[in-house]
Amino acid sequence: MSNLAALQPILRTAIDPVVVMDPRGVILDWSARAEAAFGWPREEVLGRGLIEVLAPLRHQAAYRQVLARRLASPEPPVERQKSQLMAVRKDGVEVPIEVSLAAFGDPGATVFLGFIRDVADRVEVHDRLTASEARFRAAIGAVDGILWTNDASGRMVGDQPGWSALTGQTSEMYQGFGWAAAVHPDDAEPTLRAWKAAVAQGGPYTFEHRVRRHDGAWRDFAVRAVAVLEPDGSIREWIGVHTDITERKRAEERLREGEARFRAMADSAPAPVWMTSAEGGITFANEAFAEFAGLDAQDLLGDAWIGMIHPEDVATVGARRAAARGAPEGPRPWSFEARFRCGDGTYRWMVANARPQIDARGQFQGYIGMAMDMTETKAAEARQRLLINELNHRVKNTLASIQSIVRQTLRADEATARVRERLIERLLAMSAAHDVLTRESWEGAALDEIVRQGVAPFVDDRDPGRVSIAGPSLRVGASTALSLALAVHELATNAAKYGALSIPAGKVVIAWDQVGGNGAVLTWAERDGPPVAPPDRKGFGTRLLDRGLSADLGGQPKLTFDVEGVRAVLPVRLA
Repeated sequence: MSNLAALQPILRTAIDPVVVMDPRGVILDWSARAEAAFGWPREEVLGRGLIEVLAPLRHQAAYRQVLARRLASPEPPVERQKSQLMAVRKDGVEVPIEVSLAAFGDPGATVFLGFIRDVADRVEVHDRLTASEARFRAAIGAVDGILWTNDASGRMVGDQPGWSALTGQTSEMYQGFGWAAAVHPDDAEPTLRAWKAAVAQGGPYTFEHRVRRHDGAWRDFAVRAVAVLEPDGSIREWIGVHTDITERKRAEERLREGEARFRAMADSAPAPVWMTSAEGGITFANEAFAEFAGLDAQDLLGDAWIGMIHPEDVATVGARRAAARGAPEGPRPWSFEARFRCGDGTYRWMVANARPQIDARGQFQGYIGMAMDMTETKAAEARQRLLINELNHRVKNTLASIQSIVRQTLRADEATARVRERLIERLLAMSAAHDVLTRESWEGAALDEIVRQGVAPFVDDRDPGRVSIAGPSLRVGASTALSLALAVHELATNAAKYGALSIPAGKVVIAWDQVGGNGAVLTWAERDGPPVAPPDRKGFGTRLLDRGLSADLGGQPKLTFDVEGVRAVLPVRLA
């Protein structure tokens, strides 16, 4: 019987595709399963080389050399030589295959059986496994810590390079539970107890303990381990990570110490102090706040403080708070005055100031604030206002009495009308300045308002542009305001009788500017009036400007009689 005839039962019954070749690799027979697997009918492949039929063009040269070596040195019939290669079907689709070669027949008449298996599924599994291992290696590299594995019973086995590098322990030292020798003595027993409990329950395991580093330094670590399960749900091994949290622990300790110091300082303060969250609720209230409210400090947390505000003040406080928190540039400091209900049920005036807390990343963390009881201050201010109003009333009555006395004393048959008018006008100028100071509680007045009050009787409503007034917003003290009012009155009176305001075309320009930190210079300039000549003698107004007002104004006024018009330069002391 020929070799081919003897091989027919194998070709018909083999599960895998089978090809029969001579020592040159020429196909002598081709099983039905080979036809189905590669799409080549038996008649089309007989007499052709196996490499020519199945190998992709790019691999044919290499595969031909491999096949030639295998066929030139046949192994005993019972042994096979396996190779994993790529094959191409008749339709051009490539598939991975595994080829097992076996010699058959007597020497000199040997043929070769090639058993071909489609290993696409196995290759896919292998590729997935390779990708999974690559991801696992990448994950190990990305882990910010020391990776280790234990067997299903929770014992450390095998090589653990990460643990060894961290602790300096050798493989013999850390095997089993020997790794616990590197854990701080105070933490070792709790660590093992928690670890064995997690292993018994199937995990996961989380813990914190101190580990001695290879250089002898103790470091704080957070530990986490999870079980890797078999398909049946049983534990195959444990994978864990030690993450160094020493710096975090130190930062947390410093933060706790800082908070403790702040709380101690805040509780020693005699006034209410509080902190809020970024959302606005109070997170801390000191002892003074609790004592003022008649509550436990814990009862002040959240938004309880809003209920302490007097109903008439709630809207104002809320608006100021919202404006500060919603500022375009970010939360800004804010303050307010409001009445708060204290522990005995009465309301007290409080002035509060709050500043935003910004962390190192620039993030808003909330507000820290302090309040001061200003009830007594408010009462004192009310008493002061009452006294000032009473004083103002009496002074005005006194000025009115003086005006009446002047009128009665300087009777028409004993004094000229001009003297009577000038004296009364000067008293009225002082009274007008007095009115301005009264509105300001005698704390000073706006320079602009004093000037306008002084020239008001001389300005024609039909032609207000004849007197021009311009200058920055400045304030003067009470004595300066009175002296300035008299000076402006004298200049305006002189302009109305002899100067620019005595004819329709005349104009007066009054302007001032700040000089230095606490002074200003006011200029009075007349133009388009009648020709001006220096007076033969100094009148009351000139003498007043030269000698009477310099102390209160803060300097010596200068009065010049230019042909174009009178010009006065007045130094002004600012408040």
